[in-house]
Amino acid sequence: MNNILIMSGEFEGLIYAVQELGFNVIQSESIDVLPPFERNHADMQTLKIGDTVFILKDCERLSAEIKKLGYNVIKTESKIKGKYPGNVLLNAVYLNGKLYGRLDSLDKSLIAYCKNHSIDMINVKQGYTKCSTATIEGGFITSDRGIFDAMLRNGEEGLLIECGDIELKGVDYGFIGGCCFEYDNTVYMTGVLNNHKNKADIENYIKYKNKKIQYLSTDSIYDIGGFVVL
Repeated sequence: MNNILIMSGEFEGLIYAVQELGFNVIQSESIDVLPPFERNHADMQTLKIGDTVFILKDCERLSAEIKKLGYNVIKTESKIKGKYPGNVLLNAVYLNGKLYGRLDSLDKSLIAYCKNHSIDMINVKQGYTKCSTATIEGGFITSDRGIFDAMLRNGEEGLLIECGDIELKGVDYGFIGGCCFEYDNTVYMTGVLNNHKNKADIENYIKYKNKKIQYLSTDSIYDIGGFVVL
């Protein structure tokens, strides 16, 4: 198995923590057109479907690094814009053979790929689909009711949590998808859940999925823009 993570380079402590656990880190890029609180977010720059990795055409260095690893890299046709919804070109969730996202805001290269590979595309209102959703062993956790309902209608099993209680500097709160990832039967979280009102529900759902939880710091959980596992 690969143990490579794409993640923001802004959090040296987290990078050190995952490297100590054996992960290799590729740092996401800094995109100046975006506001500071999402400028380095990996979940806005990349999307992995099987052996194919979609990357913003703005991210030349990241694209070159991923190509060297042998992945099929597809660059977006459009450049990312600084405001929503022009900043969510790749902000989608691929789960159990289906793609969930705000379809009219996703890049044309991604839409074409899904059509050519017979991947069902499910439209949701929330453009920050990947930010809003953590995927765990074929299931999911989200604070967005629209995403939750769409996934349930398509046979997925998940947990709906309340908004808030996740720090993202520069805005009122962050999202669950931006602060955790699953790898080899463990869910890794940027910080502890002690201040999250759904702490017990989240921990119980992860245990229900037969996964362990590992906290990467003693801070309260915070959004770093996600981890993309290669």
